[in-house]
Amino acid sequence: METKYLKNWENELNICIRCGYCYEHCHLFKLSGWEVDSPRGKLLLLYGLTTGEIEPSSYIAEKIFQCFYCGRCEGSCSANVAVRDIFTDAKAELLEVGFDPEGTVVSIDEDFCSKCGLCVSVCKSEAITIKEDGEDKKIAVDKVKCKGCGLCIATCPSEAITQKEGFEVSQKELLAKATNFIEAEKNGNPKIVVFCCNWSTYPELQLSQLPVQKKDISMIIVAMCVGRIGPDLILDIFSRGAWGVMVAGCPPEECQHNGNYKARRRILLLKNLLGQFNIAQQRLELESIEPGESAKLTQVMNNFSERIKKLGPIYKKEV
Repeated sequence: METKYLKNWENELNICIRCGYCYEHCHLFKLSGWEVDSPRGKLLLLYGLTTGEIEPSSYIAEKIFQCFYCGRCEGSCSANVAVRDIFTDAKAELLEVGFDPEGTVVSIDEDFCSKCGLCVSVCKSEAITIKEDGEDKKIAVDKVKCKGCGLCIATCPSEAITQKEGFEVSQKELLAKATNFIEAEKNGNPKIVVFCCNWSTYPELQLSQLPVQKKDISMIIVAMCVGRIGPDLILDIFSRGAWGVMVAGCPPEECQHNGNYKARRRILLLKNLLGQFNIAQQRLELESIEPGESAKLTQVMNNFSERIKKLGPIYKKEV
């Protein structure tokens, strides 16, 4: 395989010292535990492609396209390897030679798509565009630019945008996690679900630096971006018996996808609508947490749980 784009990264691929620090924060590696899902493993695959020791395959293409571009690998790289840029060029290379993997890239179901363009407006990566197809319009996804944040999925009113299951980031998978926790909690403690942003709190969670004192009553779920936490998901969680829901995202101006602004608008709107479902507004909370603020997250979680305790179980008073 002629590596037109990857050839420019031969020096970077040689600079990588294969230390493995990059996979300590990688969501995909944490899920599978397989080297090939880690940034280091993928760089080794790409190194093999550039040297000709490895032939390209659908399997390799699928692995390279599985990345949420969170950048934690680069943040922990002592050699300062531009991992995300390398992956982007590798994706372009693999597409050009004929591979068409799913990866973590979103896809559009044209049968359900209304061409409203909301997905275009929220995509900070400019991966989604409206294209003219004769007299019709079509929503197109650039697989190279798409970072899989999922903000477009939560925004789409017709649920026409989907992402491959299995990465524990879809609405269905997030709901399943929350439901399992709610149903398992049988001792009368408050059932509180806390969604944390992958970018702002994930390192502390993975390195066990988060001193959560009341983990027996709270379920922390890491989302790739809080912008993909939609009102439907929160209402579903309440309907399953959660006493409270907290969403902890990046502070203003610090979100890579502007998902925190989208989440704030949705949650403020949902709070105003909770009364129609006989749910107290105090049961839903939005917090901004900067990277490294594990103590703040612990404090706001504990304060929230104290307020929820006073409200009691969901629907006990509301309905």
